Amino acid sequence: MAKSFTYKQKFFGIVLGFVILSLATYKKTYKHVFEAKAQLSLVDDKLKDVDNSNNEVIFLKNEINSLDNIIGGQSKTPEQVQQMILDFVSNSNYDVDISSIEDTHLYSDNEFKIYTNTIEIEGSYFDLMKLFYDIEREFNMSKIISSKLFSIKNYRTNSKRLYLKLIFQNYEKNK
Repeated sequence: MAKSFTYKQKFFGIVLGFVILSLATYKKTYKHVFEAKAQLSLVDDKLKDVDNSNNEVIFLKNEINSLDNIIGGQSKTPEQVQQMILDFVSNSNYDVDISSIEDTHLYSDNEFKIYTNTIEIEGSYFDLMKLFYDIEREFNMSKIISSKLFSIKNYRTNSKRLYLKLIFQNYEKNK
């Protein structure tokens, strides 16, 4: 039977057999190898992302700790801070008067103690605004979190007085 085929037919038969054998080999072996390689590269990418996210988490935790130490790094007592606020206002060159000051309010949560001081200052609009600007810019022992400008009319003298209410806060990290 092998003698009945010509060399050309035998050649095409061998080529066809080689192609079929190659396809069968690819389907049985190489296809799984290529799929495994694709999965391996996908897992490697995910592993790199996990490593990067772990580094980012560590970096963010360190940054949060440093910010907590900056925010809560208060070295003065609340009474000293309140006295420093009074000294700053009274030593200013502006024509203002301290009309009232409230006791220091303390709020504590799991991480910080928050001290709040409230002060009301009486004066002219320009003096109050200049003092407010100076406090905001130069006074660094406590931060202004709220300000309110209001006037009260005295009906006996028929005059208005202008007031500036400032609320200061400073933080102390719980130990």
